[in-house]
Amino acid sequence: MPLPNIFASLRTAAHVGVAALLFACGGDGATTAATPAVAPGITTQPASQSVALGSSANFTVAATGTNPLSYQWRKGGTAITGATAAAYSIATTAVADAGSYDVVISNSAGSVTSALATLTVTGGSSAPQIVTAPASQSVAVGSPVTFSVAVTGSAPLTYQWRKGGANITGATSATYTIASAAATDAGSFDVVVTNSAGTITSPAATLTVTAISGGALSTQATAAAQAFLNTLSASQQTTARIDFSVTSARRWSNLPAAMSARNGIKWGSLSTAQQTAARTLITTALSTSGNSLQVGMQAADDYLSSVGGGATYGNGEYYIVILGTPSASSFWMLQLTGHHLTFNISFNGTYKTPTPLFLGVEPRASFTQGGVTYDPMGTQRTAMASLGAALLNYPGARLSGTYADLLFGANGAGGIDNTCPRAYGTVTDRGLSYSALASGDQALVQAVIAAYVNTQAAEYASELLGNYLSTAALAATNVAFSGTGTVLANGNYFRIEGPRVWIEFSVQRGIIIGNEVHYHTIWRDKVGDYGGSCQ
Repeated sequence: MPLPNIFASLRTAAHVGVAALLFACGGDGATTAATPAVAPGITTQPASQSVALGSSANFTVAATGTNPLSYQWRKGGTAITGATAAAYSIATTAVADAGSYDVVISNSAGSVTSALATLTVTGGSSAPQIVTAPASQSVAVGSPVTFSVAVTGSAPLTYQWRKGGANITGATSATYTIASAAATDAGSFDVVVTNSAGTITSPAATLTVTAISGGALSTQATAAAQAFLNTLSASQQTTARIDFSVTSARRWSNLPAAMSARNGIKWGSLSTAQQTAARTLITTALSTSGNSLQVGMQAADDYLSSVGGGATYGNGEYYIVILGTPSASSFWMLQLTGHHLTFNISFNGTYKTPTPLFLGVEPRASFTQGGVTYDPMGTQRTAMASLGAALLNYPGARLSGTYADLLFGANGAGGIDNTCPRAYGTVTDRGLSYSALASGDQALVQAVIAAYVNTQAAEYASELLGNYLSTAALAATNVAFSGTGTVLANGNYFRIEGPRVWIEFSVQRGIIIGNEVHYHTIWRDKVGDYGGSCQ
């Protein structure tokens, strides 16, 4: 066979063999290769938008690329938890939702980040939401209480505090304060917050008010009172111990007893032994300084008698009476009263107080009687003189009117304490806030309050000062004066008023010592007078 034909035959046989091999391996005579994954691409970018506050906002993106595609929406470059779909929605927009948004789209071939879309939140109102609810509290009787709530939402927000679901008159701010909690204040409190977009009611807070125990002083005073009564005859006891009523308790005056009748048994009618038992009761109920003050007041009346006052004055013209039955657990009151002096010391009442407490004195300063030098109101006079000098630097403390005597002293019909409780809300000119004073002058205010309170036994003084001088109480305390700011000029007047404490100091012309001045002063407790029995 010629050579060309031989090579042709070999080529044909090779082709046939290859073809046979392909069919034998199951091929169809064609070849295929794997399709590479395609990275994501964005066909529709998320759009910027402006929505009204409180309405919804919706972002969407359209993308191509090999599945599966994953999505992660971001605000300001920070991933948004759970925002992992092709669309992201905010059901109710808040001011804080405004900002820039984008989305990162990924697959196995890569990732792409969308263009930024800006969300603008405009106008409208967001309904109030409670951030911090009022907290439940448990306090002792007489302690201050403040409930507060923190709220978000569009201004203006209005507040209405409620007790047991009933609106509390005047309680229309984010806080509600009870200056001195009484047993009747216990209950459930909440606040309703409203704006133009809606209303929300806070969870309720429970106030528990615990009673004040009688304490050691009550037990000691009860024993001393019973010991005093045991020294008296049956007829004397009917005078020295009478049933308690607010009307009978209010029978005291700033006038000499000869001019205005008193409760109780006359000091001058007691024997030496009876006076000793009475003095033991007094020293038990008062502090050392309070007892000295009471003794000094009686001596001052002896002095007035000796310089022209006559028989109308004298230490024998003071009275002691027990209102109610002395008990370590039940309410009763010790009243010590006479010219320019009245203590109303209550035991086992709602409040531990000796108020109303009237202190006045003539002569105004020190004097010598029976070879002994006295200055009964030296502590109170000195403290008020220092405060008065400081108040001259504060025009806002000066009262617009003049005051001839005390507003809430013993100057009612018949010279007795004719109204209980007092209508403190009728006083409109209150002077200057304690908070507006320099720290040194604030200390002078506290010194005046302490000068009165520290006349009492430590158990009472500690509790009362804790209430009167607490941060909350002082923030709501005012000071005021009228006149020249001294304790030396007739007609000058000073006042300290807090949530509970009320102290007035009036400079009067002399009565027996005509060329001098003397003092009328009062300490009242707005909720604790007569142990709180007239609230």
